[in-house]
Amino acid sequence: MTQRTLNQFNSYQHIPEVKQLIDDIINKRPIDGLKLHYLKRRYVENEKIRKPDDLNIWFSNVLQDKKAIVFKKKTGGRYIVHSKKFSLLAVFEENGQRVSVYDYPIDYKGDQWCLIQQLII
Repeated sequence: MTQRTLNQFNSYQHIPEVKQLIDDIINKRPIDGLKLHYLKRRYVENEKIRKPDDLNIWFSNVLQDKKAIVFKKKTGGRYIVHSKKFSLLAVFEENGQRVSVYDYPIDYKGDQWCLIQQLII
């Protein structure tokens, strides 16, 4: 997994914050999970995210939406919370730990589980 992460960021190593992340990984220093997700989403996945706290704001928006819908497969697994109001999809472990949050196409008409699988892989 470490090598895959390094490979994903290889094209962006000229960017100072990515260079620092790569250096931390190579030198086995602790990695800030929020910053790692932010950098991956911004550069590797080319999402419209500008600062690490954007992910916190997105989670907060989903959790404050009183009309958000919670999905869970019948046996184990993660909870998926969909907010139509904010067009966001948040993923949580069974213990409530945040996993990630994604832009969700508001006009998506297909099978929601297929989209969720595509987003969280």
